[in-house]
Amino acid sequence: MRRVLLTVTLILTVLLFSSCVNNSPSINTPKTTNENASWPYPYVKVENRLYVIETDENKVELVEKENIGEQIGTVEEKYDFEGDEQTSQATIVSNYLKKGTKLFVIKDVDPSVHIAFEKSEGVFVKATEESAIPKESSAKE
Repeated sequence: MRRVLLTVTLILTVLLFSSCVNNSPSINTPKTTNENASWPYPYVKVENRLYVIETDENKVELVEKENIGEQIGTVEEKYDFEGDEQTSQATIVSNYLKKGTKLFVIKDVDPSVHIAFEKSEGVFVKATEESAIPKESSAKE
C-alpha cells in the first residue's frame, strides 16, 4: 500500500510540474497591446511611407496654422495590437494616432520628408519620414 501511495504521489508531482513549465503558446494567449508592443516608436504610415511621431514634449515640433497646406487624409485605422498591420487593408494607419486624425501637407516642405497631423483643434505637430531621421552613431568618440 505504501508503495502505491508513493507511486501516485510521484506521478501527481511530475504532472503538476510539467504543466507549469509548458512553453508552448496557448490559444487563449492575448495579443501584445500597444503599451508593450515591440514597435520601435510611434508612427503614422501613409501609403507605405512611415512617418515617425515624436512624443517627448521637449522635442515635439509644432507647425503654425498658417503653414498648414492641404489635407492629405485621415487615419483610417489605429493598430492596438502587434500583428494588426498584417491584416489591414487601410492606406493610412497609425500605432499612436486615433482613427480620424487629420494629416496635412506643410507648405513649402517636401511631403516625402515631413507632414503634420492635427493633435487638437488648431494644434499641428510635425511627423518626420523614417529615413530622414539621422541615425545615432554607435561609435564613441
